[in-house]
Amino acid sequence: MLHIYFRSLFLFALLLMVGCSKSPADASSPASTKAQIEEAEARFVVFSPAIGVMLRDLGFEDSIVGKHTYDTALSDSIAVVGSHIDIDYEMLITLAPSDLFFERNTIEIPQRVRTLADENDWQIWSYELKTLDDIATTIDDLYLKLVGFKEKQVDDDNFLDFDIDPTAKFDVELPSARLASAWSPIGRAASNAGLMLILASVDPPGAMGPGSFHAQLIGRLGIEAAIVDGGMWQELDLEDIIDLAPDSILVFMPSKPSSDDLIGEPEPMTWEQIQAKVGKVSTLPIPAVEHQRIAIIEHPLGLLPSSSLGQVADEITTAVRAWDARVP
Repeated sequence: MLHIYFRSLFLFALLLMVGCSKSPADASSPASTKAQIEEAEARFVVFSPAIGVMLRDLGFEDSIVGKHTYDTALSDSIAVVGSHIDIDYEMLITLAPSDLFFERNTIEIPQRVRTLADENDWQIWSYELKTLDDIATTIDDLYLKLVGFKEKQVDDDNFLDFDIDPTAKFDVELPSARLASAWSPIGRAASNAGLMLILASVDPPGAMGPGSFHAQLIGRLGIEAAIVDGGMWQELDLEDIIDLAPDSILVFMPSKPSSDDLIGEPEPMTWEQIQAKVGKVSTLPIPAVEHQRIAIIEHPLGLLPSSSLGQVADEITTAVRAWDARVP
């Protein structure tokens, strides 16, 4: 699943209207109201856990009838229809969707899906989620099309086909405003965190490097990354970490998802609890260990390129400010 994780903020107003690229079968031009979506009995099949979370956060979980194999956030009652490479076509046809949502990656949408979409008048939505900008633009685009406003209906037979007044977006607060707040510099605490190493595994150590949205995230908070060269995912050994000499370390260890994973704050861990979880990394002769600046990020969706990264940023900020509070 690590390939999904690497997939400011804000392109300015006009770019928000083009966040979704389209093919002939793609729904990508228009906005409509939630009432219209419900009236048309929208039935969404979502082949992306990240987009599934966005739709849930926008209030459309009840419209989702099918989800990705590895989705852990949506209701267990929603049918599993597979992934790009392993689609249960019998289930897909049975669900009779109105819209299919895909995350663009190196695997193309299967031609059979496009053929079925043409034959059954299913709309295909396709988004790229490689960067923080992609995430912000995508959730705004979904909001504008599904929740937002309309100007003039173009096609009486397609409730999603509307011309949009470009200035109307200034009358509503877009979802990316919440992300903008969470992804903002945190001042002195960020500076005092020093060079930060971001790990998604500890045995063996696996780090998120330049270009990953986690590296982008700490950069938005004003924190300097310990790894500045190489790929988005890097396998390390303990000697590599000693050579990097990070001043602080974030370790992503998502907890088991629950129905309230967007509510509340994680319980602070003692240094002994952190050591038990990260093992040998917590014994290395590095500044992060000397100053006990290792934090475990447990948000269930912490490795997903979705709207959940607002809460993930809050969790990181809380940890970094706790370290700062110990500085004389």
